[in-house]
Amino acid sequence: MILPPEKPLLKLGFLPLLDCAPLVVAREQGLFKDNGLEVVLSCESSWGSIRDKVATGLLDGAQMLAPMPLASSLGLGSPRVAMITAMVLSLNGNAITLEQGLYQQLYQQTGGSRDPLVLGQALKAYIEQTAPLTLATVYPYSCHHYQLHSWLIACGIDPQRDINLVATPPQKMLGQLRAGGIHGYCVGEPWNSLAEIEGGGRILTTGYQIWPDAIEKVFCVTQEWAERYPGSHQALIRSLIQACRWLADPDNHRAWLELLALPSYLDRFAAKLLQHNYPQPDNAGLIRQEFYHRNANQPLHAHGKWLLEQMRQAGQLSGIETGSVVPQVFRPDLYRAATRTLEITPNL
Repeated sequence: MILPPEKPLLKLGFLPLLDCAPLVVAREQGLFKDNGLEVVLSCESSWGSIRDKVATGLLDGAQMLAPMPLASSLGLGSPRVAMITAMVLSLNGNAITLEQGLYQQLYQQTGGSRDPLVLGQALKAYIEQTAPLTLATVYPYSCHHYQLHSWLIACGIDPQRDINLVATPPQKMLGQLRAGGIHGYCVGEPWNSLAEIEGGGRILTTGYQIWPDAIEKVFCVTQEWAERYPGSHQALIRSLIQACRWLADPDNHRAWLELLALPSYLDRFAAKLLQHNYPQPDNAGLIRQEFYHRNANQPLHAHGKWLLEQMRQAGQLSGIETGSVVPQVFRPDLYRAATRTLEITPNL
């Protein structure tokens, strides 16, 4: 049963990344309005800010890192607040980027290899000869954090001993790299490609190469909000699915980058991507950011179980009882209810 929106005026949060595109497209293309909603989008300073504002009701919902609703519902890193996701916004889209000079040194030492593991082994030798590197991820409970850990371990690098890990908001990564505050980072696009465009860094490997088609961003609200405004929640999910379907059309590629280049979103950073015909051919197949293909948007319990395993391997669940958190957080039933009237094409 499709319900009318109980609360038509909503405020949603996002961070300036390419995978905020479903929210931007839904607003700028009038899809929220078509589903009875008036939405204000708020560009936030960090993932912690988004978590806290959704938890306290300052935001009705937001783009979130896929592990964040699990962490919030378990009380990891913040007071426990039950959150849910009824929609996956994107798959893939992350990369590990090193400072340009360091990358070139590794490249030369390996005889011009671009194999991520070969370069990683050279990085291991570099660390042993110098000192621990400082690398940044966007948030402790993120696929970036887990992908970086996975790649480092595969290269024989101990993330605890050989690396100083720091958390940095995505939009500040490139500035920190240029200033020498960090040696590299794992972050979502466009901050890897912009490092290459501006000459400050080089992409070493991508999230797709580490974990192909891994869940990345979700749309999240608190459980209390979803139960209080089920019609508004349905309207949001329908709007965002329609936006993801629009994003999947290659003919719309330039148009959605132009929307992101508006001042309220990624502004001059997206404009720079347009100037350089993003994505560059060398990286397009390696980054593989997906918004709609292969039934990407349905939140599955398998997603939650897999994320919990990454959290466990990273040592974040020691002494924590996870219980029934996965079916509480990942809600395919709400996804199906919201999209019942839409034609979903699962295998484009």
